Amino acid sequence: MMNGIKKVCSMTQTSKGQIVVGASVLLLGAAHFGKASGITSMSLPIVGSVGNVAGLVGVVVGSCILINRFM
Repeated sequence: MMNGIKKVCSMTQTSKGQIVVGASVLLLGAAHFGKASGITSMSLPIVGSVGNVAGLVGVVVGSCILINRFM
């Protein structure tokens, strides 16, 4: 179980992973202040909306940070 979690968390340290994380945090912040509601509601094939993907990335990254800190 921990190997799988560490593998997912390590993806956030690659250059592509950092871009995904940065873009997700930017979109979540902009949507919170009402500046990106059009972008976050756009639909993506298979995964749903851009906002849902950004939220999922936020949950995964936040979980990785806490797991790495406390385990």
